[in-house]
Amino acid sequence: MKAAKLIRFGKISAAVIAFAVCGWALYFAISYMGAAPRFEVKKLSVSGLRRVEENQIIAKAGFGVGTNVFKVNLPQIRKRVEELQWVRNAIIQRVLPDQIIIKVIEREPIGLARIEGEIYQFDIDGKILDPDPIRGSSFPILDGLRVDSEKDNLPKILTYKKILEELGPNSLSQIHINPSGEVTVVSSSDPFQVNLGATEFRNRWTKYLQLKPQIQQRYPLAVRVDLRFKNQVIVRMQEDDVGENIVWDAKRNTL
Repeated sequence: MKAAKLIRFGKISAAVIAFAVCGWALYFAISYMGAAPRFEVKKLSVSGLRRVEENQIIAKAGFGVGTNVFKVNLPQIRKRVEELQWVRNAIIQRVLPDQIIIKVIEREPIGLARIEGEIYQFDIDGKILDPDPIRGSSFPILDGLRVDSEKDNLPKILTYKKILEELGPNSLSQIHINPSGEVTVVSSSDPFQVNLGATEFRNRWTKYLQLKPQIQQRYPLAVRVDLRFKNQVIVRMQEDDVGENIVWDAKRNTL
């Protein structure tokens, strides 16, 4: 019995010593890595930039060369870099022994917006952007968005995207989407405001293009064409918000 107790005591003692040695080694390793010049950041690499300046990224990152690589807070840097208007996502990586890599995914504008008389751009997330710093834009202008209202802007932006896909990005100069989701467009080749309603954009636009020459000939003062109603085209004249002319319908076929 005494021998068994001694053996058990010896095993416990060995385990305690081993644990202490491992703890001391771990402490030494952590202390070394946290202070050794070998692990000081000597290189900061930034990639994926077109519109954003590298010095903007470095300023937002908030640390300089010489910082210990293990003390760099990667999630915090990513959050700060993503605060830049043109940065959609940022990936921050620690590469031992002495490098931090920042990979930037920039926002891509998909349209122009007119808000309180100023022209902005926007992306698929509904983010309102200043004019593109590297190139101009030929997108149709969208009315109906608001600054700092990405959640409210998204449905209109998705409708805008659908309209461009169905009608073509070069066929329109302006698009207005009201709070009910009804769409009014202005062609890039004539000044008519064409109300397409909230659905069937391609079919209604095709009908408008078919009737446009006759409308222009017979109604030279027309400023708006309404295609919201099934089997019916309504023309409104200049300075005339009350009167209307049904110029075509399936039964009477007046045009």
